[in-house]
Amino acid sequence: MQAGNHCASLENNAQRIKNLHAETRQNDVAATAGSLAAKMELSDRLLKASDVVEESVQVAMQNLAAAERQNLAAQAIHDGTEKLLKSKISSLRKRDIRQQDLSSNILYNIGNYKRRERRDDW
Repeated sequence: MQAGNHCASLENNAQRIKNLHAETRQNDVAATAGSLAAKMELSDRLLKASDVVEESVQVAMQNLAAAERQNLAAQAIHDGTEKLLKSKISSLRKRDIRQQDLSSNILYNIGNYKRRERRDDW
């Protein structure tokens, strides 16, 4: 999320610099040679700043892509772990139910066997 916000901020700054550069290149007639030179210097500096910001935007986009890949990998690991955990819980519950059924059957059969012994005693 931070990488996305940083990338958006840099893109916004790049657009602002481009807009300022476009304003300095308008066909306004300069009043003096000094103001024309200052305007051209500002335009050149804005152009250089725009190039630097564009490089920063590219790096930020690469960082964002890397963060998204890392997030997807972590989500896949989380989903796999959760699925494995649910499977294990399910098998343990089934085993517990089988164990309870087995215990019930053994106790039931023991009770029946004792009753049969008593009947045989008559």
